[in-house]
Amino acid sequence: MKAYSSHISNLLKLGWPVIMAQLGQITVGLVDNMMIGQLGTSPLAAASFTNTVFNSVLIFGMGFTFTLTPQVGEALGKNAPNRAVESLKNSLLTNMGMGLLLFALLVMLNLNMDQFGQPAGIIEASRQYLAILTLSFIPQMIFLTFKQFFEGVGDTKSGMRITLWGNVVNIVGNFIFINGWFGMPAMGLLGAGVGTLISRIFMASLAAWKFGRSNSYGAYASLFPKVSLSMSRIKFFWWNGWPLALQMLTEASAFGVAAIMMGWISEVGLAAHQVAISISTLGFMVYQGIGAAAGIEISKYYGKEDLPNMKRSAYAALMIILVMSTGMVLFFLLGRYWLADLFTDDQEVILLVNVFLFWLAAFQIPDGIQIVYAGVLRGVQDFKFPLWLTFSAYFIISLPFSYWAAFHGGFGEVGIWMGFPLGLSISSTLFLIRFEYLRRKRLVTKSEVSRAAVLA
Repeated sequence: MKAYSSHISNLLKLGWPVIMAQLGQITVGLVDNMMIGQLGTSPLAAASFTNTVFNSVLIFGMGFTFTLTPQVGEALGKNAPNRAVESLKNSLLTNMGMGLLLFALLVMLNLNMDQFGQPAGIIEASRQYLAILTLSFIPQMIFLTFKQFFEGVGDTKSGMRITLWGNVVNIVGNFIFINGWFGMPAMGLLGAGVGTLISRIFMASLAAWKFGRSNSYGAYASLFPKVSLSMSRIKFFWWNGWPLALQMLTEASAFGVAAIMMGWISEVGLAAHQVAISISTLGFMVYQGIGAAAGIEISKYYGKEDLPNMKRSAYAALMIILVMSTGMVLFFLLGRYWLADLFTDDQEVILLVNVFLFWLAAFQIPDGIQIVYAGVLRGVQDFKFPLWLTFSAYFIISLPFSYWAAFHGGFGEVGIWMGFPLGLSISSTLFLIRFEYLRRKRLVTKSEVSRAAVLA
């Protein structure tokens, strides 16, 4: 166990700021909904619909930026800071290019919003709100790119601090523009969009300042004008960004499809599903933090070709996630009654949430393993294969089984949740096998190279 203690400590130090940043994002989302909810049911419905559309595109963009972190970690593992900065420069251009494409997609979605079958009043409010959010997309891609670079050098605290300060700006902006403080006109729902836009411009500016002007990044900033843009590097980030983006979108859309199927059964089921999904973000937030930390650590060992420590770091991440996910299992099982009470007074919804949380607890351990080992595989530059594993887990195993259980197996609403433990258990096992396969393959290759060098 001593061999793993330092790795466990490093992973926890790297992971907790990521967890805190995500907690901050969840908090500001709740505050947003509370403040918009004070405006009435229609603005809240418009915000919910708009955020569903916008966040689907944002999740794709966020995943696209993930390619940078392991590239920076590998470069620093090889003691090549110029290569790390070159990766930042080429990734920044590539991510802004993708940002422009996604910006255009959001504009097209806005122009065709009346095709979504929503009430006319909601459509008009949603169009204005989405137009403001769309303006925030490029700044958000710039911030995410710098955040991935910071994490690649092992600095997860800067991304956390900028995110939390951005949340403060967002909340203050909401108070000013929604309610019309300090002589500003009360803009209602549109004011929430303005608050978000200002906060994202602030975050992008602060991240760029952190890289370009702070003492901690001075050595890297001095290299930025010296490194060149390279078509081969741009192609690398472009073609490897797609699988990571699609992987994140696959995970997010799977629960959206489940919500659609739930709506086919009952309104109570759909409400209970939304409550259970909101509660599930607690586990996801923790696992994502450890997964990000694992990807950072392993990318450096991968660059150094330090296979023993790469293995130890991956196994340390597995130990951490087994403990944390077991804790989540107990939390969801023991707290499922009072957790549901926090969201609603409807007894039918509460009873159904209690059952859903049992199934949520059932897939915490495999879900934790899958999320963390997705980070591990990013650390060893495995970008494409995990997409197919994730897609298979959700769309070939989980959702078809859920459909059968709900509509043909007689389980109704509960059946929708029954497919996820099955699919994620198979997927997490395959993620573990995939890492072992790549590690052993790398070990054999290194051994053959060493043998050839001796014979030469």
